[in-house]
Amino acid sequence: MNQYFGGRSEYKINEAIAEFLDKYRLKDGYTRMQIATIWQETIGEVIARSTKKIELKDNKLILYITSPVVKKELLMLRSEIITQLNNKIGKELVREIEVR
Repeated sequence: MNQYFGGRSEYKINEAIAEFLDKYRLKDGYTRMQIATIWQETIGEVIARSTKKIELKDNKLILYITSPVVKKELLMLRSEIITQLNNKIGKELVREIEVR
């Protein structure tokens, strides 16, 4: 029996990771890190360089952008970006984008 995972002796790796993150209250931090990584993959290097900070609060992705041109472009593409991010994450995590 495995004392760390509720006594189960066999786990799929994704189940073990999910339970570990839940048990040690690391899920939010992991999600934030995952969003930051997926953001760069989704939006591309040029726009990612203009991204100063990313926050996720209550299904709202808050982006701090240094370039006014990039801010405007992101505002126009909000719904497409939300769809792409959620598809890559595999669930509806982002429902709104706020650009600051």
